Amino acid sequence: MFEIFKSYQFNQEKAHAFGFVENGGVWTYSCQILQGDFVMTVSVVDGNLSFQVFDQETGDLYPQVHMESMRGIFVGGVREACMKILYQIRKICFDAQDFVCPQTKRIMTQIQKKYGNQLEYLWEKSPDTAVLRHEGNQKWYAVLMKISWDKLEKDREGLVEAVNLKHDQVADLLVKKGIYPAFHMNKRYWISVALDDSLTDEKVLELFEKSYFLTSKK
Repeated sequence: MFEIFKSYQFNQEKAHAFGFVENGGVWTYSCQILQGDFVMTVSVVDGNLSFQVFDQETGDLYPQVHMESMRGIFVGGVREACMKILYQIRKICFDAQDFVCPQTKRIMTQIQKKYGNQLEYLWEKSPDTAVLRHEGNQKWYAVLMKISWDKLEKDREGLVEAVNLKHDQVADLLVKKGIYPAFHMNKRYWISVALDDSLTDEKVLELFEKSYFLTSKK
């Protein structure tokens, strides 16, 4: 069931408008299904979704909906009702994120959690390029791109997601694997970081933090 969210990113603002409630980093939404016979409770933590189904009359958990070995008309009907809700939630509360690299999804989830910013796809002619920017001064602190590898490394094939980040020690960073001169931006002040796990998540997040700080001034 959860495969339908594989290339999607949770949007907190949209989820709040839909009816999700946040408590301690856990976003929760509940609704009745099957004419009120069951209650479905959906939870999202760090962008990862899960759900449970309860019998409305007894309050008992109905785990059969998650058991692949359980088949039959009744349990099939419960699953179908749950899938209908999940598709509705994906449509309204998630943004499509067809990421090439697994690291990209992990990093974007952490960035949203830390800074609360959403990727903004600003250019119709560049649908695979998005920016992250400060709410206050509206300055970009990151530009996420899906580009050909040969834009970063000559003769390398395939696609990669890379992010442009601002830094004050560009020359020192370019000797490290996974860090390149900024693609389509000022190479004196910006770098391109490949999100292909060449760098650890922790290191990438440190670079994001540096860029966020350097672009925070008015």
